[in-house]
Amino acid sequence: MKKNPCKPGISGRPLRWGVAMLLSAAVLSAGVATPAMAANKVKLSTYDHGKPVSYLPCGAYPLPRRAAVLMGGGLDVKEAFSWMIDRMAECGSGVTGRPGNLLVIRAGGNPAYDSFIYKLGKLAAVQTVVVPTVDAANSTELEGYIRNAGAIWFTGGDQGDYYNFWKGTLLERVVSDHVRTYGIPVGGTSAGMMILSQYAYIAYPLTITSAEALADPFKPDSVTIKRDFWTYGTPFDPLSGTVTDSHFDARDRMGRLVTFLARVIGDGWSPAATARAIGVDQETALLMTSVPGTSGTASVTLRTVANPGVDGAAYLLKADSNSSLVLTPGQPLTFTRVQVQKLPATGAPSTYELNVNGGQLSSSTGRIY
Repeated sequence: MKKNPCKPGISGRPLRWGVAMLLSAAVLSAGVATPAMAANKVKLSTYDHGKPVSYLPCGAYPLPRRAAVLMGGGLDVKEAFSWMIDRMAECGSGVTGRPGNLLVIRAGGNPAYDSFIYKLGKLAAVQTVVVPTVDAANSTELEGYIRNAGAIWFTGGDQGDYYNFWKGTLLERVVSDHVRTYGIPVGGTSAGMMILSQYAYIAYPLTITSAEALADPFKPDSVTIKRDFWTYGTPFDPLSGTVTDSHFDARDRMGRLVTFLARVIGDGWSPAATARAIGVDQETALLMTSVPGTSGTASVTLRTVANPGVDGAAYLLKADSNSSLVLTPGQPLTFTRVQVQKLPATGAPSTYELNVNGGQLSSSTGRIY
């Protein structure tokens, strides 16, 4: 594991296609940095584990199947990483590509992730870039790492930092371009998962509980949903029109995700017919595969995996055609007939309905989760 100057990467132009939508962390507020912390949050840091390569696993061709991993935080799900690594080299027509680089992007911390991921599949290298400031996110050194990445992973942390440090930078633009152009797998856990959707709850400057969100969907400095993190839209098109949340059941976040969905619709960002929300439990991952169709649409398949012994699930939320939505600043939420599809890691999927009346959340089954 060593620092390494990056090499020139592959570049390309975005490949764009429409999507027929099958579906359309407890994060602490940023603290005040000490002078020592501030000094450590200036420059880009880069690390290698393995022997990095300057090519993509399938060369300069887009993958026929796009893949994304939404991991809900907590202990990482090894199966999800192995699945993602396998997708890196699925070149189509039965051809398996060469081992490539998996790039880890984070705003702070160290490269300890690298050796963990490296053992989970056939990789040339795992590389980490620590990007703790806007200046670091605009470093030209980043481009080589991103362009040579066969997959990209965003770690957990503080999505407020990700938004404040990375929005509108070279990092954000090149990641979006690279993923769209070559269809490489992309994923994240906790905060890293939550920035992958088109609409991101950034929990900045304050975070919020379900009870607080239901009581006031416009609570100042707390219900902070952004739609401008991705300059060109989320790099994984099936997450367009979508807002996400992590650590779902363990931290009782259904109420706030329902509120986020209500805001996306009520603020006019996405129509009720296409707006979606996704919640994922801890130690659980939602594996998403998208296959572009000949008519410009795509089919999306979903599978949930979890760590052994973990009863985890992913939850897909959408409004019903007969939903009623009442959004007023300072007043409790009313949002009826919210449809939930629960996709457990073990057992059969199920569907049920949620209703919010005057800020009180209820379920057609008597269970919220």
